[in-house]
Amino acid sequence: MGRKRTSKRASRNHYVTYVLFVLAGIMLLGSAVGSTRAALTYRSDNYMREISVSQIGVTLLENGKVVSSRDYDKDEWKISTNRGGAYTSGALFQNLLKKDESLVLNKKYDENLAVRNSGTIDEYVRVRIYKYWMQGGKKITTLSPDLIDLNLVNGDTWISNPDNTRECTELYHKGILASGAETKTFTDTVRISGKVAAEAQILQEGNVVKTVYKYDGAEFHVDVEVDAVQTHNAQDAIKSAWGVDASALGIL
Repeated sequence: MGRKRTSKRASRNHYVTYVLFVLAGIMLLGSAVGSTRAALTYRSDNYMREISVSQIGVTLLENGKVVSSRDYDKDEWKISTNRGGAYTSGALFQNLLKKDESLVLNKKYDENLAVRNSGTIDEYVRVRIYKYWMQGGKKITTLSPDLIDLNLVNGDTWISNPDNTRECTELYHKGILASGAETKTFTDTVRISGKVAAEAQILQEGNVVKTVYKYDGAEFHVDVEVDAVQTHNAQDAIKSAWGVDASALGIL
């Protein structure tokens, strides 16, 4: 029996047919409410007065629409997401593709992400971006997050942590974000590199030689986490909540 070799074109068609790109993005929100309230507590020998925080909150915006928001109001969290129901996080990329449209490698899709201060007090804001691949419900660390290209913009407004890794990017909004105000975007496009179709291994099974793609059946994931701290005693609050020197990074 002659040896059969899968053609390059046929292999790519097989790849396009079977590679599953799940447009999964989860926005996790948190606020350092504990440190906020502690910082706004004043004491003297004669009396104790606590100035309660009326509201601290953050909202993630994707292409101008709310993905998820979390606001602290009257001693409890008020949470809303684009998933609705009892979800505590929203989902990115819900409108990335049009109906019946397939994801195209190397194509840039609009992904304008920004943050709104949805609370009633001014605050400092941090964003964390996680990029990774999953397969069969498990995170695959051997697949490169670099091939998930979430393009960062407005570096003069968003300060990047020098200790960032390939998997996690931390961005700090420079200066105070006033109540009701929105930041400039910190990303503008998302693209899956065509290199995922190039990483393959040639295997021979008996008389059959076939091409196996490294990213076959893989899902790409982008998670965005937003949190905030109060402006009162900001240097210490930021150090306590985020573990960074705000002055050294140029946040204040």
